[in-house]
Amino acid sequence: MNALARRRAPETTRAEILDKAVEVASEGGTGGFTLDAVAARTSFSKGAVLHHFPTKTALLEGMVDHLGQMFTEAILTEAARDPEPYGRNARAYLRVTINDTVTPADVSVGRIILAACAMEPSLAARWTKWVREVTKDDPCDPVGADDALLLRLLADGLWMSDLFGVHEISPEQRKAMLSLLTPGHPAMLEPAE
Repeated sequence: MNALARRRAPETTRAEILDKAVEVASEGGTGGFTLDAVAARTSFSKGAVLHHFPTKTALLEGMVDHLGQMFTEAILTEAARDPEPYGRNARAYLRVTINDTVTPADVSVGRIILAACAMEPSLAARWTKWVREVTKDDPCDPVGADDALLLRLLADGLWMSDLFGVHEISPEQRKAMLSLLTPGHPAMLEPAE
């Protein structure tokens, strides 16, 4: 094995462990989410998993960062489609949250992350870091800043409703909400191909 391959191996190992942790979380919920279950799903020994994530909290920290990075990338990709720069990240945040119907796997993973963040404040701070990453380009004027915050709070409320099955929202209703909340923005009306 050459030196470059050895340097990449820890990141590759870590990425596989996190992907498998998300799978375990999506299938087993909070009760089935253990280091043993994640290790059994990977192609590595439990020792390798423990080397990268010595505790369940460390694994949850890794998952929060992994999911936060994926969420941030999805928002920034969606924002790049919006031709109007003013408030585009807030609209993208809303679109990423509202546009897709939530799957049972999304619900399981969301519940684990939510429960973990509720029990361990450091995890909540990690998630906040990712959310703040996509608020950097928000409008600074009072009206624009309030509008951006309102869009994010609406998106977060919908996410919570999806996690707990409070309201059944059809794809048509989701599209109607986007049209109502972001009128005149063509990037918000049609999903990316």
